[in-house]
Amino acid sequence: MVRGMRKRALKFIGIPMAPAMAFLLLLLVAIGWALYASFTDLALVGRAARDPHWVGFRNYARLFGDQFFLRSLAISAKFTFGSVAGQCLLGLLLAVLLKRSDINPHVKTVTAAVVTLCWVIPDIVVVYIWGAFTAPSGMLNTLLGTLGVPPRRWLGELPLATVTVANIWRGTAFSMILFSSALETISPVYYEAANVDGATPWQRFRHITLPLIAPTIMMDLILITLWTFGYFTLIFGLTGGGPGRATEVMPVFIYNQSFRFYKIGYGAALSFVMMLLVGGISAMYFWLLRKVERLR
Repeated sequence: MVRGMRKRALKFIGIPMAPAMAFLLLLLVAIGWALYASFTDLALVGRAARDPHWVGFRNYARLFGDQFFLRSLAISAKFTFGSVAGQCLLGLLLAVLLKRSDINPHVKTVTAAVVTLCWVIPDIVVVYIWGAFTAPSGMLNTLLGTLGVPPRRWLGELPLATVTVANIWRGTAFSMILFSSALETISPVYYEAANVDGATPWQRFRHITLPLIAPTIMMDLILITLWTFGYFTLIFGLTGGGPGRATEVMPVFIYNQSFRFYKIGYGAALSFVMMLLVGGISAMYFWLLRKVERLR
């Protein structure tokens, strides 16, 4: 009887988990194939497409002599740092302002709705919005023209700054929602005691709010760093990595090497190097998160 109950329990657990396990198995197979391809000269066309040869670590050794890879790494670092800093700081500012009781509730609702809408609309729609907004005859130049500022080709003259601002506009809502949830967990007693002691708003934020939500800030930094470093759609849709290679971040560089120049083996090696970089960044963040939690 006990054996029969165990079998039924295993079936009850196993059946719902079967799709997830099948997906995990397919994922592992895909990763294994990509790892194998990274040690070959596999290509989409030519002899290497029919009969790829084992080249060992040649693709990985080639990375460090590839100036375009090193340049894409530097561009990714700039794009990621600017986007993460902008999203985190702006999201925190919005969360603190929406928490204030002296702001009109209707203004809070409209602000939260507009910021969240920027986050939930599809990437391709964001591409069209920002493409039209920053066009030479777009709304941005029209608005600046009323202030006497001459029109500019934003995606041609300041491409990296433009896509970074677009990404901040796109992703700030996540940080705002995360920080708003963290602020709700802080007991009002702390602020009431600080008011009695005559603390200023900045002192209350510096000595109460910031320390109590520090772990949430670290978690926000971890998540948006991972998403931003591997973000592809917005940049590829707006600039394709151009003009020239001015916005060719690592995901776009990997795409170009794999599907524009047909070097699948080299692209696979690039992907694994990117995975190691993201893993290293994540490990650093988690180490900092533990340090922050110990200081609380």
